[in-house]
Amino acid sequence: MAPYGPQGAQGSHASSTGQSLTEPGWLDAHFEACRTEYEAMLSWVGIEPGWCVLDAGCGSGSYIPFLAELVGRSGRVAALDLASENVAFVEEQAPRWGLACPVEARVGSVSALPYPDGVFDAVWCANTTQYFGDEDLPAVMTELRRVVRPGGLVAVKDVDMNLLRLYPADPFLVSHLSEASLRAERVNAESRGSLRGRELRRWLERSGLTEVRQWTALIERWAPLRPVERKFFGEWLAYLAGLAEERGVPEKDLATWRAVRDPAAPDNLLDHPDFYACEGQVVAVGQVPPADSRSPGDGV
Repeated sequence: MAPYGPQGAQGSHASSTGQSLTEPGWLDAHFEACRTEYEAMLSWVGIEPGWCVLDAGCGSGSYIPFLAELVGRSGRVAALDLASENVAFVEEQAPRWGLACPVEARVGSVSALPYPDGVFDAVWCANTTQYFGDEDLPAVMTELRRVVRPGGLVAVKDVDMNLLRLYPADPFLVSHLSEASLRAERVNAESRGSLRGRELRRWLERSGLTEVRQWTALIERWAPLRPVERKFFGEWLAYLAGLAEERGVPEKDLATWRAVRDPAAPDNLLDHPDFYACEGQVVAVGQVPPADSRSPGDGV
């Protein structure tokens, strides 16, 4: 989840790529705070035992153990990430995860996947397409489709920041930040990417995939928060608060954002007994049109 940019800003949990919210510590906290919903979304895709699956934009590899469980001993998982330290982290952790199948990790970009055509039965791409502007996303979709066999699945999950709601804050608090971010020309591509989650179905359809379906999941948390939820929301909201200062949101919003940025503030939302947070994540799944008799599992 990396809404709005900017890349490489202080406190943005950036990896070596400069992309905000992509370093392993942040990604692990994010996944653990939302594990129930995220595993349900991955289950919904329809990955089958024995398949060869690519985790495109794998980050710290949080989804890999569950992907390995889905494909089983006769399957295989490939993991790819743009950040070399994320790939090294996956390679280091994989032996400790006790995975049910082999895993191969490598450095690469989803816009130029280093794999031959049709070698996977499915691709899972989570919270990665948001880093691409509308002009670049078609090429990414083409690549995801290219490496999947006819009849296989392409699954893309991403955030829709329009669904973020914090209580008891002003209901328009996040909307004002979205508007301000879209006005900031230098980060417009990432700003747009974090707001188009519910458009994913149409993007998959335009890429030529068929039987496309989409599910929007609301991830809701109430006080009292578990420690991992407190860590996740504390760091994420502090990041958004920094953007609010930078982007020039309405003055009346700044007091709220400044309070969530300061863990010791007496009016920090996270300490409110009625605190509520809701974020929206969207997964869209499409099928590569059948064109030959390639068998499942004939991948890398």
